[in-house]
Amino acid sequence: MNSGASLALPPPAAAAVSPLRLALVGTLFSFVWSSAFIAGKVGMSSTGPLTLLSLRFLLAGALIWLLGRSLGWGVSGRAAPGQGRLLLIALAAGLLTNGVYLGLTYVGMLTVPAGLTAILVSTSPLLTSALAAWCLKEGFGWRGLLGLAAGFAGVVWIMGQRALGAPADGYGVALILIGTVALSAATLLNRQVAGRLDPWRIALIQLPASGLALLPLAWWREGLAIVPDAAFFGSLVYQATVVSIGTTLMLLWLVRHGGAAKASGFHLLNPVFGTLLAVGLLGESVPFSDLLGALPIIAGLGLVLLPRRG
Repeated sequence: MNSGASLALPPPAAAAVSPLRLALVGTLFSFVWSSAFIAGKVGMSSTGPLTLLSLRFLLAGALIWLLGRSLGWGVSGRAAPGQGRLLLIALAAGLLTNGVYLGLTYVGMLTVPAGLTAILVSTSPLLTSALAAWCLKEGFGWRGLLGLAAGFAGVVWIMGQRALGAPADGYGVALILIGTVALSAATLLNRQVAGRLDPWRIALIQLPASGLALLPLAWWREGLAIVPDAAFFGSLVYQATVVSIGTTLMLLWLVRHGGAAKASGFHLLNPVFGTLLAVGLLGESVPFSDLLGALPIIAGLGLVLLPRRG
């Protein structure tokens, strides 16, 4: 089966989808994305953060390659003429997302709770929207800006209440915030390749390259040491399959059909899912103030997703 005929995304004229479908895919994307913080915390009880990430991306890349070979997708074939620049952009986006953003975030999570990490990452939509409007000329409208402001206000409220109750490690928080900036830049780069390259090809470029980039760092800082227990293997397999492959493909779909700003806007849901999962699976405490802060976040996301009038 030819990959270009079966897996390539539709041309720009056919890219529009209903707000409901966009919301469903985006909500699932945010849930799976937020679950990675929980799985990461579990896995880091058996190995270092860079080792876990490197093995995760290498395993995900190998699985995509094997799946493509077995089904005849041809995702490992040569690029078409003129696609060299797009492949480099896809590579840069993958390294920023998986290497810089996740690398810094996972190291930061050594001293920052998983729930708070999800909250910090949810600050990326505001920056992504501003950069998309400036660099990509993506119109967003006053409702979108109002929605992002409301969501960001909810995030600030949660962060403020958390800081008053149990201050987090400043160094870890700084690493996560720097990584979040890298995530915003990567979203803009993905906007340039989504729909112009096969999504499986993009994943095959981004995931193994990120694993190879982190491998020497993991060996230097952590000696690639692991404890081969259930926590390690469970975390590794879940993150490589559901998180790495799943969120990469969903993000490309969201960026393609909704634009960089709307795709990033779903990170506003991270505090909701991140805190709920942290409570249910890690036993982290979530104050009532977090629930109050979730209300403007959800309302803001609704404004972001409302279709603009012609």
